[in-house]
Amino acid sequence: MYWPMLRRQVPFPAQVVTQFPPWDAVRVGPPPAPHAEMGDLVTELYPWKRYTRQSIASGTFPLWNPYLLLGAPFLGDMQTGLFYPPNLVYYAMTTPKAWSLSILLRTVLAGLLAALLAQALGATRTAALAGGVIFAFCGWVTAFQTRPHLDTSLWLPLVLLGIDRLQRRPRGSSVALAAAAFALPVLAGQPENAAHVTFVALLFFAYRLAWRPPDAARASRGRFTLLFAAAGVLAVALAAVQILPGLEFILQLERGVAVPFGPKPLHEAAAFLSRDLSASPNSARVFVPESAAYAGMLTLLVAPLAWLHRNRRDVVFFLVLLACVLQIVYGFGPIYPLALHTPVLMGIPNGRLLVVADLCLAILAALGLSAWETSESKGRLKAPWLLATGALAVCAAGVAYVLSHAAPALRAGAPGVLAWWRSPVSSAVALGAAAVLLILGLARRIPRRRFAAWALGFCALDLVTAGYGFFPFTPSGEIYPPAPTFSFLERDPEPHRVASVDRTWGASFEWMYGLQSATGYTVFTRRLTRFLTPLGFRDDYPYLVAEKVARSPTRVLDLANVKYLGANTWNKSDEVLASRPDRFRLVYSDLTVRVFENLAVLPRAFLVPFSGIRVVSGERPELTALHEPDFDPRKTVLLPASPPPPASAAPAENPGVDGFTQAIHSVAMRARVSEPSILVVSQMHYPGWKAVVDGRDAPLLRADYTLVGVALAPGVHDVRLVYRPESFRIGAAISAVALLVALGASASRRRERAASGAAASGE
Repeated sequence: MYWPMLRRQVPFPAQVVTQFPPWDAVRVGPPPAPHAEMGDLVTELYPWKRYTRQSIASGTFPLWNPYLLLGAPFLGDMQTGLFYPPNLVYYAMTTPKAWSLSILLRTVLAGLLAALLAQALGATRTAALAGGVIFAFCGWVTAFQTRPHLDTSLWLPLVLLGIDRLQRRPRGSSVALAAAAFALPVLAGQPENAAHVTFVALLFFAYRLAWRPPDAARASRGRFTLLFAAAGVLAVALAAVQILPGLEFILQLERGVAVPFGPKPLHEAAAFLSRDLSASPNSARVFVPESAAYAGMLTLLVAPLAWLHRNRRDVVFFLVLLACVLQIVYGFGPIYPLALHTPVLMGIPNGRLLVVADLCLAILAALGLSAWETSESKGRLKAPWLLATGALAVCAAGVAYVLSHAAPALRAGAPGVLAWWRSPVSSAVALGAAAVLLILGLARRIPRRRFAAWALGFCALDLVTAGYGFFPFTPSGEIYPPAPTFSFLERDPEPHRVASVDRTWGASFEWMYGLQSATGYTVFTRRLTRFLTPLGFRDDYPYLVAEKVARSPTRVLDLANVKYLGANTWNKSDEVLASRPDRFRLVYSDLTVRVFENLAVLPRAFLVPFSGIRVVSGERPELTALHEPDFDPRKTVLLPASPPPPASAAPAENPGVDGFTQAIHSVAMRARVSEPSILVVSQMHYPGWKAVVDGRDAPLLRADYTLVGVALAPGVHDVRLVYRPESFRIGAAISAVALLVALGASASRRRERAASGAAASGE
């Protein structure tokens, strides 16, 4: 699936970048082939990884990101996965190489862990490998490659395996394994998927507590519960370095988890039968990646055979779990209303539970193949035929639905083998071939002990051909290629920010060219979103709107230190800004791109006299005062409380701020103050930032609703703002201690084995 990597190609949708106006002058070649939605890869995920790599290479661990959104917490946004062990490849390799290698690593981990879980539950080795292949190459895993959603969810098999190990082998090493399994989804960075993993784990624990497997009879329920609780506490401690900054960040957000997410339309259940991952929506009207779920046709046919497996206890669990997940995702049955009243679960996108459904199908298919391979159905020859016939009838009806609703897409279908493999017709062909293989197996035309191997090969062929070509590839040198517009913006040495209006370029693109922006695509804090709202910025639209920028009477754009605005002729945003020559001046043109200078921009740091302090308490009144047309930030500063007056001193001549320099975790400047003043710095106020004036700690104020302020006495002052989050330091200390405990628990088992081995040899 990823063979172009051998030719130094990188799985990256470069055309998502170059489709924007700044690349009109450099865009060459035929139009790129269509593909599913991959915007997050270019606006968030690849930039995060490159920033991590660049920071580590420069000797700095990136806790803060000064390039986006007036500065933003980098560690606090858990999706960056700074402490996720597989992301260590970005510390050792260039970003393109690490990006490519991480895809292979995810695939191997997903398949290996699913296979280990299937084998632990009683699958034969070949059948377990089939289950691993099914999970590693299923539609959801393929579609969410490179995203933290997969990094989080691929550990679900290990979490379930850890619980199984706790019950079967109740000892310290099992606690350490379970704790690591629970901590890894949190460190991987997607909190919503981590919540899903935790919910499934709790259900599996409760199920195993009530219905123990026969070989776990020696372990009492009380001991099992204590060990599970110990593993949970240790897992929280291991992930504390990410949990504490993450909770601190979540408290700053606009949206909580009390607003229920709606279900997916029931027709999107066709995702389990549609092999098409080429577009969003695809030919079956399924949105990719969000609703992708194809796990293979043979998987759906052999999964019911799991009922014949000797480990029927766990088969029941995965069947019930699958039924519950489908009800929650598609909004039907008695479980869906219950999910709407379950804390946390109600307020997260439960469509991502489809990965749990795919894992259930993979495990059930592995157990079903094992049941037939080991002849456990002897004496019940009608049962396999009945189960397989029922599954085939349901799948045939689903494929017929996919074919009937994809008729327009078929008539306009693109030529080529790859397009055919993705077409709805291929679903019918795959189902027919799977049915023939299953019938041959049930009719014993294929020996039982070879059937699992045939099934393994068929599943691999089915899933790999369905996912083949999902990712476009590009040479590493063409990722964010040079653009004349950004070359022009880089020339201004004065500290400033830039912004795109009406999608002249993609969100966060400035970051990749070393430019700072007032906007960007990530999870937005509540205050920042409300601060920029008059300019058209929204949670679902991380850009500025030309009409609002031109007509807004507020000074928000100026306070944000936005000196240059990129507009374009495609949507005539350039004409809107040009209609305000008193405010915006055209300074650059390149084919369809126009860059305007904001003539009223405020410097990155400036002084406001104490006489201009306006105390406004309460978030709403602060925001209202900030957006008043007559608010002049040069003369007035909004503060939630009046600071104590600084000590009197000799005034400095030529008041102002100069020498502004910025690093990842610090800002430095020199302020010449002629009268008691508030130094206003155009940077987002956030917990963890400290002010140091002339080498001494000073109170850090929140100024103008969301910016930073420092009270200064008359005189010349060296001012530094440094980011030292207590949440990170406390979390790191807790995680370090927990890691030592986990390593000690793991080593104790090795010592026990060594001691027993020595005793046996002595005898």
